[in-house]
Amino acid sequence: MVGGRNGNHRIAVIGMEGDGLDHLTPDSQRRIAAADLLMGGERHLARLPGSSAERIVIGSNLKEIAERALSGLKEGKRVVVLASGDPLFYGIGAFLIKRIGKERVEIYPAVSAIQLAFARVKEPWQEAALVSLHAKPIENLLPALEKGLIGLFTDETNTPDAIARFLLERGEAGWAGWVCENLGGIEERVRAMTLDEMARGQFASLNVVILKREKPADGAGADRPVRWEGAFGIPDDFFVYRRPKAGLITKKEIRVMSLAEMGLRRDRITWDIGAGSGSVSIELARLCPEGEVFAIEKNREDFELIERNMRRFGIENITAVCERAPAGLDRFPDPNGVFIGGSGGEMAEILSVCIARLRPGGRIVANLITLENLYHFSHFFKEGSWEVSYTLAQVSRSKPILEMVRYEALNPITIAVAKRKGER
Repeated sequence: MVGGRNGNHRIAVIGMEGDGLDHLTPDSQRRIAAADLLMGGERHLARLPGSSAERIVIGSNLKEIAERALSGLKEGKRVVVLASGDPLFYGIGAFLIKRIGKERVEIYPAVSAIQLAFARVKEPWQEAALVSLHAKPIENLLPALEKGLIGLFTDETNTPDAIARFLLERGEAGWAGWVCENLGGIEERVRAMTLDEMARGQFASLNVVILKREKPADGAGADRPVRWEGAFGIPDDFFVYRRPKAGLITKKEIRVMSLAEMGLRRDRITWDIGAGSGSVSIELARLCPEGEVFAIEKNREDFELIERNMRRFGIENITAVCERAPAGLDRFPDPNGVFIGGSGGEMAEILSVCIARLRPGGRIVANLITLENLYHFSHFFKEGSWEVSYTLAQVSRSKPILEMVRYEALNPITIAVAKRKGER
């Protein structure tokens, strides 16, 4: 039974591949031939020159497409939406189901472009990370770098050459890959390339990129110098850091606000306690090129990332140790400023050392995530000759959602600043 007037009152979302129609099942071909309303990309509709159905081109007008498809269905029309590959794999199928409902949609998938791409390059892909950069920030690629094999959907902004440059600028040189163009069509082309070659290339607008790590993540290629010419506020993704969902790094916005509170000068000696992957240490070292940064981190995995980030940014004025503070602080010279990014449950002990060692005019700046650490910090300075201020920073970043933009909140952080009373 064909939908609409014949009783199967559903929108048919039919996946297509390549240039022809031969791959379609007889059922899908009958539905397309009987359609009253056809929706699809220009290249999809161009394959059906003999159809007398009303046609609507799909572009960035997804809301209009959903509304028109639903109204056509209610008018008793046989509605067919043409998509690329599997409509439920980064395709329009998921959007229509969300807007119209599962009960009004039928999905007829074809082989997806990503399946064809992996087949062409003969790489098993059950362990691959699959990422769509279509109308999304290129930074969405970063979490996938934990995998050794990545399949990428691109768009007119996030092209293969732009992706390659993005990786090279961040020191991720240990990758190579393939650009698969016009898959399934008569102009199909698949090319194996290094990132340097990809960065200089030109490509058809229809393409899929597969990246494969050629060197271990901790190899020399991963520590290639990073190209960053700003004064401070280095983007998070320029650093190597552990990437669970939340991202174990002091976020750029919080980093900038914290650094501004430290009263830095070019020759200052600073401590970074609970340094993590070293993002604050790197910023301190660049802002105080005639001084020195002393970083301490208890986690061995993060400590090794500090060393890698130092190599990536070409920083030599950081001394890092892997110990649990306050142990190890006795080997550091007295500081002009202290940043506390983590205390490991030793807040009072760490602060006792800091106030005893801090040079005149110095400041202690702490990032406090938990209420418990906020309590311990404030309780420590409840009495005494210290002036303390607190700023609750609640930062949200813009994030594309279809053709719109929304905000996504980061974790709220309390930035605490302590200085001796009477000092500026």
